[in-house]
Amino acid sequence: MSVIHRFTGNKNQDQYAWDGIDPFLINTKEVHNVMKHVLVGPEDGAPNFIIRYFNIPVGEKSFYDQHPHEHGIVILNGKARVQINDDFYELEPLDSIFISGMDIHQLTNIGNESLGFICVIMRQD
Repeated sequence: MSVIHRFTGNKNQDQYAWDGIDPFLINTKEVHNVMKHVLVGPEDGAPNFIIRYFNIPVGEKSFYDQHPHEHGIVILNGKARVQINDDFYELEPLDSIFISGMDIHQLTNIGNESLGFICVIMRQD
């Protein structure tokens, strides 16, 4: 059965929310105050992929990560420095990234507003 989650936030006030989606706050030793929203996933009956929205505060970053699955990312707001293996790139809204499996990767917010992006992965069971 198909599912719609309407946007209920306010982009002008840096508030991102969707009907029926409970955000998850990520706070670890290396990642601080990153919000993760699973927009489409197993709870919606999606058998093959997961669409997530991440919001990274100014000056913060995502995990420094490496794993077998690939990512498709679209920057929605803010400015990012993206590390892919030993290379670094600066990205702005509507830029996209394909990250191959086993590539080292990390996104850092280098702008003066929150960094928001959509990230699509294959479902990992």
